Amino acid sequence: MLKQLKTLRFKNFLMLFLAGVINSIGVVMFLGPVNLYDSGLSGTSMLFWQLTPEPYTLSLFLIVLNVPFFLYGLKKQGIAFTIYSIFAVLIYSLSSYVINNILPINTATSSPFAGNDLLLCALFGGMISGIGSGLTIRFGGAIDGIDVMAVIFAKRLGLTVGIFMMIYNVILYIVIGIIMSSWVLPLYSI
Repeated sequence: MLKQLKTLRFKNFLMLFLAGVINSIGVVMFLGPVNLYDSGLSGTSMLFWQLTPEPYTLSLFLIVLNVPFFLYGLKKQGIAFTIYSIFAVLIYSLSSYVINNILPINTATSSPFAGNDLLLCALFGGMISGIGSGLTIRFGGAIDGIDVMAVIFAKRLGLTVGIFMMIYNVILYIVIGIIMSSWVLPLYSI
């Protein structure tokens, strides 16, 4: 384990910091304000955030839902991956909190950049959060615990990682459609 800890790099932490901030900008400033949803546990966190009273924040759900999955995958993925991933999620969570609660940016009812235009919010929110997720993977971590579960369980179930994640997301978007009594937002979220 000490040998794996020596593989941790400052550059990776710096890039993971940037990735977490980028991901939160896409989610909090584009997707969240118009009730669109990210994929994976990030999307699940967004749903819980919208369904619960105000003290329960997106930041809280990001940590509560993701960190246990990374810790569960510790043995399979290794200590460096787990540390990088938890760091990225903590930065994503912290920057989401800062944008929503500290900065003088109103994201309560519309995107500060795209207003209520669902197409613009879906395109730019997806693109920006995708860049953040891609950077996280590029620098040794993951920003969503469902990635870890996909790697661990997909082969056991005879699925590819992509199919496992797609199944999770399809179920998530169906649940969102049922709860919200609308299919427009889940379809744009896809």
